[in-house]
Amino acid sequence: MYLVQRSSQSPLLAGFWVFPGGTLRPSDYDVEARYHSAEFGPAAAHAALTRGSGYPASNPEESLAFFVAAARELFEETGILLGSTASQASPSDSSSEARVRQRLGLEHGGTLVALAIEIGLDLTLGDLIYYGHWITPEAIAQRFDTRFFVAVLPDGQTPRPSPYEVAEGIWIDPVTALERHRAGDLQLHFATLKHIQRLAPHAPLDDLLTFVRTKAVPLVMPLTRDRNGNVVPYLEPEVDGAW
Repeated sequence: MYLVQRSSQSPLLAGFWVFPGGTLRPSDYDVEARYHSAEFGPAAAHAALTRGSGYPASNPEESLAFFVAAARELFEETGILLGSTASQASPSDSSSEARVRQRLGLEHGGTLVALAIEIGLDLTLGDLIYYGHWITPEAIAQRFDTRFFVAVLPDGQTPRPSPYEVAEGIWIDPVTALERHRAGDLQLHFATLKHIQRLAPHAPLDDLLTFVRTKAVPLVMPLTRDRNGNVVPYLEPEVDGAW
């Protein structure tokens, strides 16, 4: 799996290792997305997001926007593009002026669809497998309603972390990540930690993909307790490991 470390200047989770991701933008509702991801439109996205969940997106267009946002954030933070013409997004292009301009365009308000049109890419949003739905505990001031996805790295691409959003990125297997976290060498956000714990027992890759495609996706909102003056999230035993 691939993790990125938030910049020390980040207003959120500075220094933590997390999965690539970010905030849903109005531009992610771009209606052109359905024409540049022909095999995975609003209906398919909505069906995916309602799998096992009592809290689906409000409509198919919003569901598709979640997938567009996930693909956009993946590219912004790692340089990885999910598309059917992946050869046009090969590692050899990653440091070129055009590639840097494309990434900056997204980070400053451009749309993923506009980028796809520019480089002749058909988006493959169906490569994203819906995996989790978490909401920040009520006791936390800054709250988020977050969807998690899993995707396989496209052939011919190499992650290249954005110098504008993350400090660095690493490939690491779940078991090693958990060991390094316990040793204090890898600072993981609570939600990231719990997702890695759910992934760790499932190897090799084919087994992991079967698991994430078939597992239930209920809404998870951790509880909190006070520990030496700090608000600490936790999951009840009957929830932890069963979501």
